[in-house]
Amino acid sequence: MLRMDTNALHAGEQIVLAHGTANLATGAPMHQKHKGRRPGWRRLIALLIGAVVVFGTGASPASASGPNVSVPGTSVLGASTAALRDFDAVTTANERNQWKHLALIGSQYVIFNDRGIIEGPASIRAKWPFLPEQFTHDVDSAGIAFSGPRFRWRHTWTKGNQAIVFEDSGVISGPITLPSPYDGLSDYNTGQLSLIYHMAVRGESYVYFQGYNYQVPNRPLSDFSFLPDRFKRDLDDVSAEVEGGTVKYSFYQGNERIIFDQRGRVYELANLDAKWPFLNYWRSTV
Repeated sequence: MLRMDTNALHAGEQIVLAHGTANLATGAPMHQKHKGRRPGWRRLIALLIGAVVVFGTGASPASASGPNVSVPGTSVLGASTAALRDFDAVTTANERNQWKHLALIGSQYVIFNDRGIIEGPASIRAKWPFLPEQFTHDVDSAGIAFSGPRFRWRHTWTKGNQAIVFEDSGVISGPITLPSPYDGLSDYNTGQLSLIYHMAVRGESYVYFQGYNYQVPNRPLSDFSFLPDRFKRDLDDVSAEVEGGTVKYSFYQGNERIIFDQRGRVYELANLDAKWPFLNYWRSTV
């Protein structure tokens, strides 16, 4: 049975208890009732205003380490979740107990937090021109760890049976041949920046490893017996972050994310279109 701890809030994240949450008895998602369609002219005006905000500002994106910038007007009004693309890869970095996320779809990336977009949507190739061509689009999984002062990001991305490790300044290692393709990958530090741990998933299995010692997932995701069945196979991506002395996991499946810790405490089960509505325009048009 899914167990939600409503007292276990952590910095940078908020438990969702309305639209997009789970029925705790069944694990099934709950959906908010719609209050009817907007009149046509009002909807048209709202869409035009949203288009001006998205395309008419001409502003350059902020850096990933810069201030949090919320981008209003970028959600799709009345859009069906069926029209929203799932992330090719998505991962999380915990900076001073504030969660910051990187999502990849096609040839584009976005960096954001729960309040809004920080950087993007923008071209992967333009951001990291040194990446080999195969890593500039349709990436399978992505992880982020810290490699130095001021929370310098070190990325590990995989595609097929290859991985690459890089920072904004250039490639650190790779492409490297993997023993197995991964559906999802997460990197995290446990106190020492030089020690980077990984969690990888494939099909119904997962594995932990350290450094560049890539492993074949061989432990069953059913070990997490408290999770709804849909989060025990074929995940879109995973993220693991150390916070408050415990590892907190995010599992992504379609339009959903579940956050839990190693003790089986569930912090959130949410629909992503409701959790991050400012990404809906991008997810519907990329």
